Amino acid sequence: MVRLQIGKHSISRRDLLYTFYGLMSFTALVSCGTNNGSTGNNNNTTLSANATSNNKDSTKLVRLGYQVSGDLTHEKGAIEKRLTPEGIGVTWSQFVSGPPLLEALNVGSIDLGPAGETPPIFAQAAGTNLIYVVNTPPGTGEGSAIVVLKDSPIQTLAGLKGKKVAYSRGTAQTFFVVKAFEEVGLKISDIESVNLPIADGRAAFLNNTVDAFVESDPSLIKLQREGTIRVLRDAQGIKTPGAYYLASRDFAINNSELLKAILSEYYQVGQWANKNRRAAAEILAPKVNTDVDTMELALTRRKYDMRPITEEVISAQQKVADLLYELKVVPKQVDVKGATLTAQQYAAITPDAVRNKA
Repeated sequence: MVRLQIGKHSISRRDLLYTFYGLMSFTALVSCGTNNGSTGNNNNTTLSANATSNNKDSTKLVRLGYQVSGDLTHEKGAIEKRLTPEGIGVTWSQFVSGPPLLEALNVGSIDLGPAGETPPIFAQAAGTNLIYVVNTPPGTGEGSAIVVLKDSPIQTLAGLKGKKVAYSRGTAQTFFVVKAFEEVGLKISDIESVNLPIADGRAAFLNNTVDAFVESDPSLIKLQREGTIRVLRDAQGIKTPGAYYLASRDFAINNSELLKAILSEYYQVGQWANKNRRAAAEILAPKVNTDVDTMELALTRRKYDMRPITEEVISAQQKVADLLYELKVVPKQVDVKGATLTAQQYAAITPDAVRNKA
């Protein structure tokens, strides 16, 4: 077992991750990929089985991760349609959030998956050998908010000083909380952070166990429509690099053509979703236990797109890492460039339509 030395204490890498994320387990909910219709993909370059890897042995199974917020590419079976004719299988594993997804990446349970700007910083600090593959721009910011119950006496973010705020540590909610309170002159240490998985945090909030909660769509929309909450601050205007698709280093380096094909399918499905919000909502709504109207509104707050990993993107992500270290949210300085590829390697894995967005 790998052990890390922090001060006078030697702890296991897994224990460090538990400390970072505050999670009791990193268990994934595994499900097989489904085949639910056409992607409208116009980029059907055939993959040679021998060309899917730079090694003499070709990858015959791709293991993808996704989160409980839903994944259209998974639901539409787009990657399966692309790879099955080439003799390459696809499996999918579902995770409650980015941190356990990246731990699965670290232990070799999956090859690729998405996470927000914060989880890979925690993962890097804990020694995960991951690679930033492609950047996905942030949405409008309306889909995440710091909320209180409608009858709470707390009227402003500043009023939360010394109060209990529930959010999921290590997820993108962490950076949102840091930046939101920074605006009103507070540090994260000025509030009592209650680290809970999203579902548990919501229960604690609705039961009045905590004073405020960081809620996200589609549940945020539902609570707003019910009139049970007040929004103190949503994420509009908070500058963030967005999210990322991340891969294990070995997979990214040794399967460049395969990875490029997979990213192309994600991109094409995203472009379809941007033009067909209602149809996309009809696919995702039952998967996340909400109604189609709510899901459609949630999708209008998202931005399905991709950007290549550039110096600008790396610099923006480094600023996030530096801030979290400065505030002692993570106990170790992180060098984001240590989780990137060379320009030549990025050129080999990035779809042409995405590379042109640089």
